[in-house]
Amino acid sequence: MRPGRSASHHSSRRPGGVHLRTVEHIAGRRPPKTADSERMIRPTNPYSGPPRGTGHLSRPVEQLLDRTGGIVSTRELAAIGVDPTTLELYRDRGSLQAVRQGRHCHPTVPGVVRLAWRFGGPLACVSALAYYDALDRGDPIDEQTIGTALHVCLTDNSIGPPPPALLARRWGIAEPREPVVHWSTRAHRSGDRRAVCRAVALRQADRCERRAVDGSGALRR
Repeated sequence: MRPGRSASHHSSRRPGGVHLRTVEHIAGRRPPKTADSERMIRPTNPYSGPPRGTGHLSRPVEQLLDRTGGIVSTRELAAIGVDPTTLELYRDRGSLQAVRQGRHCHPTVPGVVRLAWRFGGPLACVSALAYYDALDRGDPIDEQTIGTALHVCLTDNSIGPPPPALLARRWGIAEPREPVVHWSTRAHRSGDRRAVCRAVALRQADRCERRAVDGSGALRR
């Protein structure tokens, strides 16, 4: 035994200078586990967050949706930290749905409201009043506008609604009727994005009764 070597250290070798641990490994026996090896082979914990689907939205996103009637823009989501990858995950899981370029909505937003936004804005005039009446009675909102031309509100600088046939092909829906468009940036911002406010809708309805509608469906100023 060499000076400075303990008996226990010397006994860990076999003739030829081969460590016993090396011999055990060659023979198919694993060396004893250590704390470091346990950390290295520990499996990744399974997902334990909120239920996937509509409940998987972060709290800031839910608060934003509450303030905007369930309809938000990509820019608004980015402002609270939702990057493109997270937005894509929300859409893949069904937590958010696209309604038009740069606009998204919660799945609970009624179909008639989504259709209005695919034309360019919230419900207006008699369509908005039908929406509010349905809310007051607790009736299904979408049934109030079946077979009717939607009245929608667009901002003054909008380029106009897409043709119904193009909209139907893009979103895979039945071709709707040509909308009646009310142009007003102020009215567009008056409600909760689902519909213009009641007072504005009443004024619009009064003007609709007194003014003609041209062949394109746009209300003359």
